[in-house]
Amino acid sequence: MLRQLQKQFEAERLAVWRRTCPGRDCNVVTATDDEIAAVRADSTNRVGWVPRWCPPCAERDARERTEQQRAREESQRQAEEHRRRRVTELVDWAQTLVDDPTVAILDSETTGLEEDARIVDLAVYSMGGDVLLDTLIDPGVPIPAESTDIHGITNQMTTGAPSFTDVLPRLTEVLEGRRCLIYNKSFDVGRLRHELTVHHQQAGVSDPAAAAAAWISRQNFEDVMLPYSEWFGDWSDFWGNYAWQPLYGGDHRALSDCRAVVGLLKGMARRVHAETA
Repeated sequence: MLRQLQKQFEAERLAVWRRTCPGRDCNVVTATDDEIAAVRADSTNRVGWVPRWCPPCAERDARERTEQQRAREESQRQAEEHRRRRVTELVDWAQTLVDDPTVAILDSETTGLEEDARIVDLAVYSMGGDVLLDTLIDPGVPIPAESTDIHGITNQMTTGAPSFTDVLPRLTEVLEGRRCLIYNKSFDVGRLRHELTVHHQQAGVSDPAAAAAAWISRQNFEDVMLPYSEWFGDWSDFWGNYAWQPLYGGDHRALSDCRAVVGLLKGMARRVHAETA
């Protein structure tokens, strides 16, 4: 009995929907049951019955659709203008870096991607083309084969190489007062932080993590990957942001990757001149 009542209710609701204007909060009847039945019985009608609008609702709906379309177009125009301005800002940023020969680029190769991965190759290169630091580093732990497959650095190559502690004074010296660029700053700074913590632990410092953080805070590290990816413009709906772009042009050795960053920034700077010429 209950099921029969539900079916009757649904049938009545559907009949009212077919007869009534589909406008918002509108109860105006715009068709008769006979008109609806005739259309539904027409075998050439592939659409079926579509409720009719009353004139006021049809006018309001058309007006609202026009307003919504204008709003979408204005939103798109503003987004495009914002994107244009932001790209110009990013290219100006790249040009400023390219024009400053004192700017440094740092890169490292490691035993892996873990939080405790150790550095096996470290380089600092200036925008002016000077190699400020380029050295293999003995990580004090074996280099996994899968990491060697990426950067080509073997355990034999790092045997007899200086430790991070040996390299730290020179690294500190070449970075002093310099703006230092890193492609994927969070990774390389994380590896430096770990190496510094180990260094201070071995030196018997009471709070090695704080000492490592203090050294990091004195540096002027700046990420390149995020602004480059934004300039590149590969939007990801999944991430709700611009997709990170890999660094092309290097061979996964620290110094060549530093040079690849220089080439990338020069490409950004050149692009704006080509577009505005």
